[in-house]
Amino acid sequence: MKIKKDLPSIFEEFGEQRKKSFLEIKKYKEQNIPVIGMYCAYFPAELAFAIGAIPVGLCSFYEETIPAAERVMPRTVCPLVKSSYGFAVEDKCPFFYFADVIVGETTCDGKKKMYELMAEFKEVHVMQLPHSQTEESLRYWKQEIIRTKEYLEEYFQKGITDEKIREAIRLNNSIRRALKKLYSVMKLQPAPISGMDLHKVLMGSKYRFDFRNTPAVVDAITDQILTEYYAGKIKKEGIRILVTGCPIGGDTEKVIQAIEGNGGVVVAFESCSGAKSMDRLIDEDDPDPYEAIARRYLNIGCAIMTPNDCRIELIDRLVEEFHVQGIVEMVLSGCHSAGIESFSMKRFVNEEKHIPYLMIDTAYSAADYGQLNTRIGAFIEMIFDTDGSLGKRLDMDYCYQLAFQAVTKRKSIGSVMEELYQYTKIPMFWDDQGSRQIFGPIQGHNVCEYLTGEIDGGSVVFGVLEGGHHREILEQILELLSQIYFMMKEPEVKGQHLDKEEPDFLCLAFSCSEKEMRRFVEEGFGKHFSVSRWKSLPDGCACLLEKLKGDEARKEVFAYVRDYCSKYKVGIGNLFDDMDDYERETEIVRHFLAAARKIDVQKSVYLIEDYYMEMGCYYAAQILGKEGWRIHEAEVLLKEDQEKGTHLYETLFQYLRNGKNTTQTAKILEIHRNTLLHRISQIQELLGEDLGNEEFSGRVFGAMLLKALG
Repeated sequence: MKIKKDLPSIFEEFGEQRKKSFLEIKKYKEQNIPVIGMYCAYFPAELAFAIGAIPVGLCSFYEETIPAAERVMPRTVCPLVKSSYGFAVEDKCPFFYFADVIVGETTCDGKKKMYELMAEFKEVHVMQLPHSQTEESLRYWKQEIIRTKEYLEEYFQKGITDEKIREAIRLNNSIRRALKKLYSVMKLQPAPISGMDLHKVLMGSKYRFDFRNTPAVVDAITDQILTEYYAGKIKKEGIRILVTGCPIGGDTEKVIQAIEGNGGVVVAFESCSGAKSMDRLIDEDDPDPYEAIARRYLNIGCAIMTPNDCRIELIDRLVEEFHVQGIVEMVLSGCHSAGIESFSMKRFVNEEKHIPYLMIDTAYSAADYGQLNTRIGAFIEMIFDTDGSLGKRLDMDYCYQLAFQAVTKRKSIGSVMEELYQYTKIPMFWDDQGSRQIFGPIQGHNVCEYLTGEIDGGSVVFGVLEGGHHREILEQILELLSQIYFMMKEPEVKGQHLDKEEPDFLCLAFSCSEKEMRRFVEEGFGKHFSVSRWKSLPDGCACLLEKLKGDEARKEVFAYVRDYCSKYKVGIGNLFDDMDDYERETEIVRHFLAAARKIDVQKSVYLIEDYYMEMGCYYAAQILGKEGWRIHEAEVLLKEDQEKGTHLYETLFQYLRNGKNTTQTAKILEIHRNTLLHRISQIQELLGEDLGNEEFSGRVFGAMLLKALG
């Protein structure tokens, strides 16, 4: 397809690509090129490429054929299944008509029974998909892929060599990379295009059968979008929404229309037509290509998987990378897996990502569009109402994290303000004796007043208040900027970074003999950094590394220690710039290592920034003694564990220590996420308190730390 100058025309052309491909598929069939029909992202398209066939998604997104399906299927069956079968039995899908064989998969009960009916009038091969993502399931799924490969070889009387399958892997990976690069443009703020236009290209690309040219075509569109965006021609302002849930397309595009018709912009699709099917690549270097294919496809985070941790992990990343402000989940009526999982998804989004969530239960009919439009409009209005919701959405802890990271990485105060603006979207500017840096679109805003924060007696920060909103938040940000300014010994205020000519120092503490430490350090760091100031400690030894240039050098040290240290414990401090501070830094790292070892006895390497609270409690425990930790709530949990053999005390400790992140806590405890949620519910019932109460949970966690360190 020739790229045009007019982007809207390109989007429309991709939107019409499915209809054009009806004729294209006929031409390929006339050339005796095989066609394999599929309904799901779990089918490995690499098998079709390797056999020399065209894989094509079959019709399944429209209401028109559902009445035909309901002659043999209950009305309560999922509309996607009914539409798929209706198109097939009515012979209204050209792709189905021209397909030599249909490859199905046992994703859900509805599809399994549909394939039984379909096999009465079409060649159907069904892949038995496991519903968990364990190593045992991987081995089973690999054998299913090999079984399907052998079926296709026999059916088409063609062979699939290792070279053909590897070439197919490389081809499909290149398509995924191009599509991922395309949808990644939506990370920009504001978004460069609408979600509907993105959806058209993503869906249309599935019906381009000139697969080898697809990456170049998609890359050209991506480049044109970015060119016009940075030229200021196209930008889509609006509340940033992620759409997840059941497959979306055809009649369900009404969800996208409702979102973008009410002031939102869909910046990410997690569903099958979006990131879920393109996020992961196949390992091209794996010596076993079929295991590599199996691993990639089995890790798709569909609601039919249990547990479905891969979906949680993907949405977690998408929310951060695409700056998502709200999530809309579209569940098709009758899809039990997605409907039930929406409960845990809502809990994850609200409690861990701290953003609003809306579940829409719908079908292919347009009859509910008015109601759907009203609900989505109210949802977006709730997010847009910054006076009532911005304070809840903004995490001041995250603002502090941005600021103090800037200090350790020696960024400028200007870069700190830029990052704060990108997160808060509150315009502000920095003024130092007439030299001004502006962050955010100040001109044209309804400015009610300015807040002024004096720094170092001369420099001044102004925060723009729109209509009088955000005063409390902005006051905290100004106070934060003032604090970090004084932490920067050589702050710049005119746009240049704080690059120092002199390198830094780094202190390491080891729980081993000085002889062992010298050998380990000299072998690992001697080629890159100077090592000096060896020091014996009561429980180990310490050394000083010199000539470290920036945080990247510290990361190199950490990577080496992590990879090669297993015999003893090592504490890695923060960079500092004065050798005279060595004695003080050594004591800090020694104490922090002692504290950290009591908490994570399984670890070998500890970074100081991860254990500030533990170090503080370590000192407190030394002062208070072993009795200082005791509080009623801890005693209750310990008694419950002793009497009933539960693990509630350790569960609560790890849950609070990991910032109430259920995914991370479950991973550390090696239990299922639902098991963790059940334990948390038990803990709250036993203690008669909500762990969302920060004063309460903070007091309990502090007591637990003192117990561990006492």
